[in-house]
Amino acid sequence: MTIRSRKPSTFCLALVVALVAALAGASEPEAAPPNGLAAAAKPFLQAYCLACHGPEKQEAMLDLSRFAANLTDREFGDGDYRVWQSVLERVAAEEMPPEDAPRQPTGLERSVVVERIRAALDDEARRHTGDPGDVPARRLSNFEFDCTIRDLTGIDLRPTREFPIDPANEAGFDNSGESLTMSPALLKKYLAAARSVADHLVLTPDGIGFAPHPMVADTDRDKYCVARIVDFYRRHSVDVADYFFAAWQYEHREAAGQPAATLDDFAAQAQLSKRYAASVWSVLNEPAESGPLAELQSLWGA
Repeated sequence: MTIRSRKPSTFCLALVVALVAALAGASEPEAAPPNGLAAAAKPFLQAYCLACHGPEKQEAMLDLSRFAANLTDREFGDGDYRVWQSVLERVAAEEMPPEDAPRQPTGLERSVVVERIRAALDDEARRHTGDPGDVPARRLSNFEFDCTIRDLTGIDLRPTREFPIDPANEAGFDNSGESLTMSPALLKKYLAAARSVADHLVLTPDGIGFAPHPMVADTDRDKYCVARIVDFYRRHSVDVADYFFAAWQYEHREAAGQPAATLDDFAAQAQLSKRYAASVWSVLNEPAESGPLAELQSLWGA
């Protein structure tokens, strides 16, 4: 069989020519977006942002003119990450530029800028993965310092009463390293507070204690000892009337039909301290010439 070479028909040629002409006459697509944050963001800022956030006018106290002039694809400077995060959120949500702005970006311009900002922020986050950033040394806040002294001494001395109020950071917290600085004047107050706490120190048979008042004279030490005795009785809830009744039972033991019972027996029956019952009995029965004890013994004898 003879095979003949086929040539395109005139109709096919005309169709190809028409298709090429139609494509050539179609609207050309927008240019490919530039790579990098600087190439995409600089013209966008110049065209749509600097009218409200430039050197002459700073809405919301935001000035983007420095980025429009000096933006590079290198690492962000201090505080730049938060600025670009805010810009990304506003541009992506089509809140900026506002609806009443004289110029509006095309959809492609907006999407390109959003893509470039997001990519730059992601690169920055990956670059600093595991890096906590600048961690400033921080002191205790006034409240923390008061609580620490209370836990160490057992006394709520509150040495920061004369300290200035702790400043708060941008988020409103007053215990961050950025806000808890140490000035020379505050250092002097810390030294004075340390001396004040040391003035409350007292030596005891078991070691070191702290009094709720300064211990600088013998009268202060007497006051401390008396307070400890009072605290002892408060902790043990001693009712002296119970001891008086045990002493009365012991004195009238024969009438009660228990002539052989001892004072310790009556104290034990009432679940009282035997030593303190003996002390009460001694106070009630050892002669006193005058004073409150003599009056008490007179009432006891009656």
